[in-house]
Amino acid sequence: MDFLRWNTLWSFCFGVMAFIIVIGNAISTSILLSKRFRKRPHYLLTSLAIADLVVGLLAVPLYIIIADPGQKLLPRVLYDCVDMFAGKSSMFTLAVISLERLHAIARPLRHRQVTLGHYTIAIVTPWILSFMVASTRVLLHFSVLTKEEFVTVVTISLSAPLLTTCFAYCLIWRKQSSSIHNNEMRARNDARLLRTSLIITVAFVFSWLPFEILTIVASLCISCQNHSFLVIYPIKLLQYSNSFINFVIYCLRMPEFKRTLSKMLPSCKFIQGRCQVPYPLIDHGTGVALVSFASLRR
Repeated sequence: MDFLRWNTLWSFCFGVMAFIIVIGNAISTSILLSKRFRKRPHYLLTSLAIADLVVGLLAVPLYIIIADPGQKLLPRVLYDCVDMFAGKSSMFTLAVISLERLHAIARPLRHRQVTLGHYTIAIVTPWILSFMVASTRVLLHFSVLTKEEFVTVVTISLSAPLLTTCFAYCLIWRKQSSSIHNNEMRARNDARLLRTSLIITVAFVFSWLPFEILTIVASLCISCQNHSFLVIYPIKLLQYSNSFINFVIYCLRMPEFKRTLSKMLPSCKFIQGRCQVPYPLIDHGTGVALVSFASLRR
């Protein structure tokens, strides 16, 4: 089987990925909308789960269609816009979550004064930014933007949330590491939050950094665009995988989330057993997915 070309195996892999993303984020959305999680910080997690759900419902299936060289029904610009919008909304929401967590830890007193209106703005802003970035693909299609200008927008929209998220969690780590623990419960909770923040940051960077590097390389090296599909498809799978990593992190690191999930799946003995955690913590996970290489292979 020629792995340099789109074939049944690649279609199956991306199809399974879409199924996992949809199921995981559908469960996450259902849990986060339950009464136990109806708190303002959780609204950001719900928005992130919905963004990742859109990735699984639209972006990945459209990628399966557009990657087939024989298809002529779906315009490439349509897929690019959907993929960019879904992925960017997930990525920008992740950056907002990291800033919200930083504000909560660095300035807890001011964070308590944050209103529902502020959270509404925090939820809506990533979707507006994603729409603006995705619209540049339409402008490229009608030659309003040059390819160099479009690549610049894509690179900035990839780098800014990535750097913001990493920077925010590094500050969180530093803040928690330098804090003085007054009791055992606080110490255990802070240590758990530190480990969760590290997992979040590493998963995010591991999933997205290869894609960003390949995007820049593909835009600068024309000859690489025709001979790198064996690299592009696995990296694209890795990029999409970040849209269900949230669900995995919630299950492993959020006791309250696990307890709610165990009620939805009472037959899962493993989840029920793992839910017995003496010091519950509400931590925030990650997720994301983004633009395609289709626009770089015009």
